[in-house]
Amino acid sequence: MIRRMEERDITPLAKLFLQGRRQTFHWVDPSLFHLDDFIEQTRGEEIWVAERGGTLCGFIAVWQPELFVHHLYVASDWHGQGIGRALLEHGLANNPRTASLKVATRNTAAVAFYHRLGWQHGNETGYCEITGPWCKLSRE
Repeated sequence: MIRRMEERDITPLAKLFLQGRRQTFHWVDPSLFHLDDFIEQTRGEEIWVAERGGTLCGFIAVWQPELFVHHLYVASDWHGQGIGRALLEHGLANNPRTASLKVATRNTAAVAFYHRLGWQHGNETGYCEITGPWCKLSRE
């Protein structure tokens, strides 16, 4: 089930976010990621939560003014079960605008995931002080 984030979800999502970032960005010093990053980095965003059997297994945070996927995380125990795809579809549903996101180029699993779903590389690239080089992807 995918639903809007509720107040009671903040703590478990913050833990999922922290663990997901530490696992995903394995080349980064884990002490650079903090539990309170979730609240700071998702402020003002629309957040949808994937829940299975009472367990929060993932979320998507979308900055709606630009239809920008800021965060998409699925707990590692739930990888490969279609949750990331479902969260993307739900978070971007019924919107005719082009969606975009930025992905760390060293995060090859995420780059491959987005390519499988039809996201295309744009011309925009950059460098994050924490995770390194990134590229912008978009989807019509």
